[in-house]
Amino acid sequence: MSAPLQLHPYQVQAVQYLQERRKAGLFLDMGLGKTAICLTALNADSLPALVTAPKRVAENVWETEAALCRPDLRVVVAKGTPKSREAALASGADIVVIGRDNLTDAVPHAHRFKTLIMDELSGWKSRASIRWKAAKKITQAPSVTHVWGLTGTPTPNGLLDLWPQMFLLDGGLRLGTTLGGYRNRYFMPGRQLPNGVITEWNLRPGADKRIHTLLEDLCLSMGTEGKVDLPPVTHNTIHVPLPPKVRQAYKAMKNDLVANLHDLGMAGEIHSAVNAAVLSSKLSQICAGFMYVDDADIRGRAYDVLHKEKVNVVAEIAEGTGSQVLVAYRFQAELDMLKEGLGSLAHTLDEDGVIQRWNSNTGQVPVLLVHPASAGHGLNLQHGGHTMVWATLPWSLEEYMQTNKRLARQGQQHPVVIHHLVAPHTVDEAVLQRLAEKKSVQQALLDHLDSPL
Repeated sequence: MSAPLQLHPYQVQAVQYLQERRKAGLFLDMGLGKTAICLTALNADSLPALVTAPKRVAENVWETEAALCRPDLRVVVAKGTPKSREAALASGADIVVIGRDNLTDAVPHAHRFKTLIMDELSGWKSRASIRWKAAKKITQAPSVTHVWGLTGTPTPNGLLDLWPQMFLLDGGLRLGTTLGGYRNRYFMPGRQLPNGVITEWNLRPGADKRIHTLLEDLCLSMGTEGKVDLPPVTHNTIHVPLPPKVRQAYKAMKNDLVANLHDLGMAGEIHSAVNAAVLSSKLSQICAGFMYVDDADIRGRAYDVLHKEKVNVVAEIAEGTGSQVLVAYRFQAELDMLKEGLGSLAHTLDEDGVIQRWNSNTGQVPVLLVHPASAGHGLNLQHGGHTMVWATLPWSLEEYMQTNKRLARQGQQHPVVIHHLVAPHTVDEAVLQRLAEKKSVQQALLDHLDSPL
């Protein structure tokens, strides 16, 4: 049996924090070892434990980490068929790990566990989601005396996201028992639709500080500064102008919600947007180099290719950077175009053993193409490269920050460069700016909670 992993002093502090509290949130920056902290904190008072996490994390991280940190514990992953998941949940293991999208399977087994650990807690920010409702039922089971939530991004879209997460931890003790009550106490209506529906809520003066204070005894926040040796990170914006005809199509779509590619001398048909959400997506598609066809079943093709400007820039970076490159994309069509443009250089996460080959840093995987929803949590890619390219940025701050941390984390031996490919004067710039605005809201909370025990 191998010796348990030696913890850093800040991790020992966090272990103590969990062991002194039955209900707690760990708002720890990505790369600080939340999994190791939780595993170490588990003891006779809190075992057995049910862990729920994003699918890739549930199936690939917790069992591996436990072998290093807690070889004395038996860990079983509930995955595969419903029958296999049922057997795992009823196995009597010290720790059962299940993907958050299958959490309803665990509700009938809640009586078997003392602790519920929600990894990447911000995934429970919607009280309407099936996983949130399942987690609520589990936390209310008499046997479940401990509830721990782990995340590095607790407020990806602002402080309104906090209520559903904190309710699962303390049952509404600090922020109230209803979302409506929380919203009315700390927020006021902002933008509204003509029919009176409120689309934006703004913080009341001083409300952020009151919320921070309420959570001081429930949540521990730690940043990486001064705790681990992290590589310097450089964020670089590369402007990728749209070709003139594509720029015309962009303006037509933006102003009229319709773009006729044939009128612009381009192959393709009429594309339209029925509402603002579709328009936003269409504009991002144009910047990426394509547009999905409105009636794909009739046309016999899924999308029209408009340009390959971003694909060409990715290829230039891959060929000129001298190291393996991690490339994040947003759309399936974008993935198709990148794979075609990069040829044998490109690899994807669905290939067997690709993570091991990437981390070998031998050039076997020159370019790894990832979607932030799949690569944003739990993957350790810092040993295989130090250059990242965002071909198309996501609106989600959580996905953005988490994906960046696949390279910029403990164990990285080189300075990290993160490139953003941005078409000037387009929605690309709006997304980049919005991500910065969301980060400022979240950072205010994390900074306040980042205080000694």
